Amino acid sequence: MSKKLVVASILSISVIAGCTTVAQGPTFNVYQIQTSNGMKAYRAECHGAFETVAACVSAAQKVCGDQPAYKLDTMERLRAPNEDASDPRIVTFQCGAPQTAAAPVPAPEPAPQPAPEMPRQINLSGDANFATDSASLTPKATDTLDQFIEAGQNVTFKSVRVAGYTDSTGSASHNQKLSERRAQSVMSYLKGHGLRSQSYSAQGFGASSPVASNATTAGRAQNRRVEVSVSTQQ
Repeated sequence: MSKKLVVASILSISVIAGCTTVAQGPTFNVYQIQTSNGMKAYRAECHGAFETVAACVSAAQKVCGDQPAYKLDTMERLRAPNEDASDPRIVTFQCGAPQTAAAPVPAPEPAPQPAPEMPRQINLSGDANFATDSASLTPKATDTLDQFIEAGQNVTFKSVRVAGYTDSTGSASHNQKLSERRAQSVMSYLKGHGLRSQSYSAQGFGASSPVASNATTAGRAQNRRVEVSVSTQQ
């Protein structure tokens, strides 16, 4: 069984597919290869019973010409007396100063984004926030109010104002009372779930101040609303 001795091995080398023969002689071949980090290099294989690694180094220097041949890796073979003497010694080298892969440029860290500013007003409109003719909040309404409370959890406001409105359907007296009850229901939820303010107010305005036409279903839905507005310390 043949024995192999690695004299020096300082990096792994990967040969390019279809490597190019750069130079040939009676006892050596030199191939252009590529190192594992992408740098161009060469491999000299020296054949014959009397060739040594030193002969491979001389072949490498012939390839490099005026530039020094910088050894990257060498390998010597020890053979049994009856072993084929044509097996090569190998030197892997670069011409000139050692090439190193360029260090990757670190990506710039993203600039910190300012925290989104809390909205100063929210609008609960349509039939999804209250049952018909009722001041009871639906889950959709409480979800909206919970998000509003969470956004202002580190703020103590100067004032919180809640205004209720209805469409023009029904009597003015009924609409006034319904708008007041809905405004009061929203204010109570905000206070009871942690929205901090120096003062709170809830007021109903009935069918006054419509934001859309009461002649259409969509318009009336927009007019049935509760608006919450806050002000901060100056």
